[in-house]
Amino acid sequence: MFHRVAIVGLGLIGSSIGLAIHTANSAQQIMGYDSDKHVAHHARKIGAIDQSCTTLADTVRGAEFVILATSLSPIRSFFQDIAAVALPGTVVTDVASTKAQVISWAEEYLPASVFFLGGHPILRKDTYDNEPATASLFKNCVYCLTPTKRTSSIALDKVMQLIEILDARVRFLEPVEHDGLVAGVNQLPIVISAILMNTVAESPSWQDAAIVAEKSMQDMTRMTNNDPEVYRDICLTNSEALSRWLSEYIRELNSFRNQLILHDSNLTQTFLKSKKLHEQWQAMQDAN
Repeated sequence: MFHRVAIVGLGLIGSSIGLAIHTANSAQQIMGYDSDKHVAHHARKIGAIDQSCTTLADTVRGAEFVILATSLSPIRSFFQDIAAVALPGTVVTDVASTKAQVISWAEEYLPASVFFLGGHPILRKDTYDNEPATASLFKNCVYCLTPTKRTSSIALDKVMQLIEILDARVRFLEPVEHDGLVAGVNQLPIVISAILMNTVAESPSWQDAAIVAEKSMQDMTRMTNNDPEVYRDICLTNSEALSRWLSEYIRELNSFRNQLILHDSNLTQTFLKSKKLHEQWQAMQDAN
């Protein structure tokens, strides 16, 4: 059992972690902080935390386990604040989708007596519809951990306890490997969604085109409804890996465009290939 847990960021992920810890009776006290007082109040109301604090320092002070469940932007400064108040032996983890940059910040600002281990829960359920926090949010999901040579066994044990409480499945990855994978399957779709929306909606014919747009357009562009600054930070903290995937995607687009220009009858094979690959992927997901 944890003595005192501090959760920084009380949105869907942070509050769901708090609810899972409470449901499992695995902490004597859960402190919480969110820059939005209304969000913090709601987290307290639903029982995700025991007490909300007005500052990060008050939240972290005395905690043995600190969970950063925020977007990427404030994490760097949070490490600096944590370093000033955390007790020796404190374990810090995060849930950000970029790992190499976050680990670099942790190693720069956290003292050697404070232990960090990067994490990233992979949520397959839709999180774009403001779903309520739930203790079962992470059930059976893959939870990536990215230890380095500097990772303490104390941090590993503590975060593994959390993953067990969440009923998730751990997957160990090198930080750069993790960032390369998520750049393709999670971050490239964000860029494609944004560029598609900009391309079509800035066309002179958009007013008429919008009338005939089918659900496929909505499905492909719905990710644009999320916070633009969050997406900016994701892209800029993983720019190298994302750039590689974009180059590959542009190559495929150019190849497809050439097929169109040439009225290539083999165009069917492009769609057939993607159909089969998607079916294989779906089967993998169902098996897991």
